[in-house]
Amino acid sequence: MQRLIALLFLLLLQVASSSVSALSNVSGGEGFFYGNVSSNDVPVKGAMVTFSHGKPVHSLSVFADEAGRFLSPDLPWKEGYIIRVRRVGWKDVVLKDQAPKKDGQRLSVDMVRIDDPAEMVQQLPSNYWMNLVLEEFEDRDHLLEFKMQCTYCHQQGSPLTSRHQYTRQQWLDIIHDMGRRSAIITNSLRKVLPDHMMSAYDDANVLKKLPAYDGVNGPLPVPSVEARRAVIEEWDLGGPTSGQHDLMVYHPDGSIWTVDGPMDTLHVIRFDKNPDGDRTSYLIPRGDHKPGGVYWKMGKGKNKGVDTYLAPHSLQTGPDGVIWLTLASGNQLAGFNPDTETWDMVDLEEGINPHTLRFDQKGRLWYTVTATNHVAMFDPKIREQTFIRLDFPDALTQLVTWFTPFFIEHADLFDLEARSAEMDGVTMPMPYGIDISPLDGSIWFSQLNMSHIGRIDPETFEVISITTPFVTPRRLRFDSKGNLWVPSYAEGTINRFDTQAMAWRERYEIPVEPIGSEVPYAVFIDPSTDDVWITGTQSDTLIRFEPETENWTIYPLPTQVTYTRELDMDANNHIWTSHSSGPAWHVEGGIPKVTRLDPTGAPDIEGSGLFDTTELVAPKEPDEIAAKVTAG
Repeated sequence: MQRLIALLFLLLLQVASSSVSALSNVSGGEGFFYGNVSSNDVPVKGAMVTFSHGKPVHSLSVFADEAGRFLSPDLPWKEGYIIRVRRVGWKDVVLKDQAPKKDGQRLSVDMVRIDDPAEMVQQLPSNYWMNLVLEEFEDRDHLLEFKMQCTYCHQQGSPLTSRHQYTRQQWLDIIHDMGRRSAIITNSLRKVLPDHMMSAYDDANVLKKLPAYDGVNGPLPVPSVEARRAVIEEWDLGGPTSGQHDLMVYHPDGSIWTVDGPMDTLHVIRFDKNPDGDRTSYLIPRGDHKPGGVYWKMGKGKNKGVDTYLAPHSLQTGPDGVIWLTLASGNQLAGFNPDTETWDMVDLEEGINPHTLRFDQKGRLWYTVTATNHVAMFDPKIREQTFIRLDFPDALTQLVTWFTPFFIEHADLFDLEARSAEMDGVTMPMPYGIDISPLDGSIWFSQLNMSHIGRIDPETFEVISITTPFVTPRRLRFDSKGNLWVPSYAEGTINRFDTQAMAWRERYEIPVEPIGSEVPYAVFIDPSTDDVWITGTQSDTLIRFEPETENWTIYPLPTQVTYTRELDMDANNHIWTSHSSGPAWHVEGGIPKVTRLDPTGAPDIEGSGLFDTTELVAPKEPDEIAAKVTAG
């Protein structure tokens, strides 16, 4: 009986849960910045220089090279820039009210090294802190369970979550609270986890281990030459209670669209008139839903006074230009016409909790349904809905899933939330990622907790289920050759499945330090190169893997706590993602963002003629602006 309740509770909680460059293509740029970053006359290699403007904020970041030199692209505004220079291991330098010049405004930045190890380690990305806990585990199953369950909605080890020493009872209270929010762990893990957390975050342990990553170039690896060719831009979007879950490029005009789950909102950023980005928001029609949507009897949807009715999750553009969304709590599909700004609301005829969606070549919308173990299809032309039930791990899970609609409808009769602290962990199949084969149009999906992927014939609806040789397959994608790339969220790997031979091929461990600390949520395949882009969801990075050469490039991102979800690419091969930390105020600055990475956008420092090649640190001319240190 306890297992039945556990299965039911996780089901109800866990599942309720080609752009034009904004700067370089603006005519009549107003100038640029360049200069040097050093510390005690030694170049600070790989320092990130960020130029922020406007409100809401738009920022652009470049990297300093091996000699500490940096050069911005041509910028569109005459004045009003805030410049931040950052390298982990040094105090941030912040300059306000800066103005570029047509022939370049030079900056000479002197950074101060942080000598206090306790202060320095606070700058490290969350994955370094989570790794302290991972090192405490002797049981690999516990380690994988911890990574999976305790990073569902936010980074583990971020400044606002876990970098503190608590008593054992306080850790138990935190674990209980997280269980109420769907991170339900097994009793065996619950028994040892408080002690692991106490040991990991003991001051002596922190100071013993984390400073070991320190060195002459700071505690983090210097970004590679390839990474330093990138320009990274970010746009604030939403507010402290927002969460930009999924993002997409709207290719008809290059605008960027994203769904704000907690706020039931569809956002768009356009760049044709304002290089800082014009933002417009559309509230999705709530109809007669109550807070929490179909989960309202469970008291879901409450978050610091914010009522979530629909919880938009994923979005894609149909062949007719209509943008379709899955509404997880609303249990609906929603079509939005950008031209007429009208909505088409579609109630699911079966199943609970629509998730990720993709369009096939016939314009049919395929999507996963997490709570009831379905993959579903909706044809907007003929308004037809089809639901395909997937395989179950056992008969009990199958029985609970069949009765899920009844349990949700009568959730007020079950005091399930109060039982969460005693539940002995649960797993549901949870259909998650979905993609369409470019070879034959077949539908491929992942089942997150069941560790399966599968194939659906789009005409006969025949299902083939395939076990993964790893746990937690999440959002998968096809390359042009019909290979399916599948990330293992808990194991920190990407894996290639040959859909023609129906065989698993290579397994690649993501080389983010410390090894094993990454949790890759999603991948995206560059259609022109078949390069694999990966979300560095735990490490504040984006990652590119080139299968032809097996070369990896790790791109550090400008904002701490960049909890990323979906990836997309615009017509200029720029990669886009969004911040989806829950709650959003975990993000540095307290506001979620959307991010664009141009892999080759950085100006050519060597070819600029701005630097004396015989003097690696000092610029040619003497009229420098002295940048004084402002502590982070």
